[in-house]
Amino acid sequence: MEENDQDPNREKALGAIREFSAVFQEAIEHEKSLSESFWNGMNSEEQLWAFCAVMRRLHKGEIEDGQSYRGVLYSTFGWGPEAYAAAQCAGYLDIHNAIHTGSQLETIVQNTIKELGIEADPERIHEIIFKRLYY
Repeated sequence: MEENDQDPNREKALGAIREFSAVFQEAIEHEKSLSESFWNGMNSEEQLWAFCAVMRRLHKGEIEDGQSYRGVLYSTFGWGPEAYAAAQCAGYLDIHNAIHTGSQLETIVQNTIKELGIEADPERIHEIIFKRLYY
């Protein structure tokens, strides 16, 4: 078969992938619509309590327990595999990765300085990193 010839199986597979992608995108939009409708159905006080409840759980799973993305979803929140894609589409995987990286930055810097044989005050390192990350 020449390069210019189209493999019918390949074309069929690509068509199925495009169809699945469209269905998946539609499901994401539907989930987003449902969750936004749920959020908008709460008054401001209920939204604040929901936010605080979620943040408390994220803090426990991410900061206190140092769990993986799945660990937070499955152990901390008590969901199953169905939560993986929904949470990812809502942006949680990006948040998880940013938290994970930020929480370990100080340890990485301290270990690097130590390995290079540079004397540095751990408290000063903490102050500088805190200042750079949060100001």
